[in-house]
Amino acid sequence: MNNFEGKVAVITGAGRGIGKGIALRCAQEGMKVVLSGIRLDPLNKTAAELNKLGAETLIVQADVSLEADVENLAEKSYEAFGAVHLLVNNAGVGSPGNVWEASMDDWNWVMSVNFFGVLYGVRAFIPRMIEQGTEGHIVNVSSVAGLLEGGGGSYGVSKHAVVALTEALYHNLAEAAPNINVSAYCPGYVNSELDQVDSANRPRPARFSKNASKFTDEMRQGARETFENKGLSIEESANVLFEGIKAGKLYIGVQAFSEQMPRLGEAIHQRAENIVTEQNPAHPRMSVMKEKADES
Repeated sequence: MNNFEGKVAVITGAGRGIGKGIALRCAQEGMKVVLSGIRLDPLNKTAAELNKLGAETLIVQADVSLEADVENLAEKSYEAFGAVHLLVNNAGVGSPGNVWEASMDDWNWVMSVNFFGVLYGVRAFIPRMIEQGTEGHIVNVSSVAGLLEGGGGSYGVSKHAVVALTEALYHNLAEAAPNINVSAYCPGYVNSELDQVDSANRPRPARFSKNASKFTDEMRQGARETFENKGLSIEESANVLFEGIKAGKLYIGVQAFSEQMPRLGEAIHQRAENIVTEQNPAHPRMSVMKEKADES
């Protein structure tokens, strides 16, 4: 896709951060924008900014961990605009803890939002996009954590799953619907409020909250400093994404975010080499990210 004027975008997690940046860029491109998220207040604020840019918007409240909510999002989007050309499965959450320390509530929450939320979006929208018969593009937001070995606990696992799903979808669509392209957006540091993970800023449904792990103040402060000092703005992040969409890239982000993590490409190559040669990775596994953070 190169011409976005008059086309329709649907963005989950659109109230703030990366999703908000993408929504703003869609408005600047002349698109109609469906804004979705779990909380209405940030969605209303984003919609107001888009309306000032002259964009036509629709707000659909949805918890992407619920398949019925995502199906309703698709129905409402098509009822309002009759078509969807750009779907951005962006909503995401994070939870601390080693693999064995994080509770099952943590695991179920992260996987339900970060992976199944993407899968539900794919299943709800792709049949409709195929039926409409126009060109389209799907963006599944992962992370550089989805390309590197280990680290990140449940978050990293969920983001690897998003990349794998997107790769499978790429080949499926090439056969069944070559007019629809797909990308895995793998950002590094973006000043996107990801460190604000308490209940007031990142609502966690009650069904996942019985045994919830908490981010410590030290964790929050460290993340805040890294993202604020090293992160791209949400507008710059959206620029990276749209350049990749226009180029038809499956993988988007590594080149742009290598400026933050100069060894990022090397680390991805090393992971692939370790797999092929059956070599154990060096420890710590996320040294490429830690090394860069320590330089700040």
